[in-house]
Amino acid sequence: MQKNYQKEYINISTEFRKSKNSKESAGKLFDLLYELEKVNRSQNEEKILSDIYSLLGFHKSAYEVYEPTADLTNRKETKKLYTLEQKAKSHANNFAIKDIRKLRKKKKPVKLLFEDFEIDENEENKNRFLLKNKDIVIFNKLVKKEKFEIYIYGNHKFEDYIPKIIEYISWLGNCQNELIYFYNSELSGHIDETANKDWYDTLDIFRTRVIVGQNEKLFSEISGGDEFMSDHILDIETEERKIKGMSYDG
Repeated sequence: MQKNYQKEYINISTEFRKSKNSKESAGKLFDLLYELEKVNRSQNEEKILSDIYSLLGFHKSAYEVYEPTADLTNRKETKKLYTLEQKAKSHANNFAIKDIRKLRKKKKPVKLLFEDFEIDENEENKNRFLLKNKDIVIFNKLVKKEKFEIYIYGNHKFEDYIPKIIEYISWLGNCQNELIYFYNSELSGHIDETANKDWYDTLDIFRTRVIVGQNEKLFSEISGGDEFMSDHILDIETEERKIKGMSYDG
């Protein structure tokens, strides 16, 4: 007997809206989404899939799925297609709800060696170093090598700091308790939100810079985003193994 995806979607989406996008109901939507992505879909099921994408904030995906199925002689569907297209252009999939169950899975630390780094030959002062082939883990998020850089200031030699830098990257891999505590101490009162494990798990990391200062201390500057202020950049600064600053930009 063929499954009634329409009925299941109506029930789950109603629960999702009534619960004000609760994590539990979002999980049910994602389960339905994953199931639909795997089956051979009818035209109606394509539209259900598009509706789920849209409800979860994947506006680009919603438009791409709906566009081939839309009946352009139907005024209602033409209007919906236009709305989806505008949201796809303005939002893409950038502000989509995340499946927190996947984000909570502990990422394995990436083993780094001296030969995994290289000097940036395009940098005039030759004090910028990059990763060659490996991505890294920051705050339990996989960060692409293109989004990571190291700066060495003063007369320090990069090779002398490799072990310390690798240890520092390992520490940055999971600072859950430190980040939550700092956020709630410094920012929570200003925006009336309280950070917790869900907040940490849903953080985005856009760029990470590790710095060896003239005083031989290690610092980091991390740009990311969170679910509280999704249209702002969240800047995080660390010094050695302490969070030293956190602020929104934008």
